[in-house]
Amino acid sequence: MKLPSPRNRRAQVRTREPASRDRVAPESRTRAAGAAAAGTVGAGAVVLALVAIAVAVSIALLIGLAILLVDVNANAGNAVVKGIHEGADFFAGSFTGMIRYAGHPKRAISVNWGIAALVYLVVGATVAWIVHGAGRSGLRVQQRHRASAANY
Repeated sequence: MKLPSPRNRRAQVRTREPASRDRVAPESRTRAAGAAAAGTVGAGAVVLALVAIAVAVSIALLIGLAILLVDVNANAGNAVVKGIHEGADFFAGSFTGMIRYAGHPKRAISVNWGIAALVYLVVGATVAWIVHGAGRSGLRVQQRHRASAANY
């Protein structure tokens, strides 16, 4: 009985077919693509939630700065003061006149626009929370798929 030479054994090892568990089934690739897509959408939703809260905070800060400028009697003729006041009026204008104080127009603007700033913060945080929750669920799908694929 003749043993195969070492050279022949190496050739046999190189051409050996992969084991059946090493093969990836087509439905597994589809699941992996779906999990990757869910993770990508989830990551985009998380970024969108961050943008939503950043916009809400920026609007609230603009309104707060306008309230401060009105309270300290800033020069309304100044271009910067006028721009801030017009921007705040754009976002909080519908809240103007909600609460009236006879003889105290500054107090009325402060209270009404302060309510507007709080509404923007609450609505922005709520929207960001909902969108972020949806994004996190997409990321969890991707993580679960990776964990289950690692077990095989």
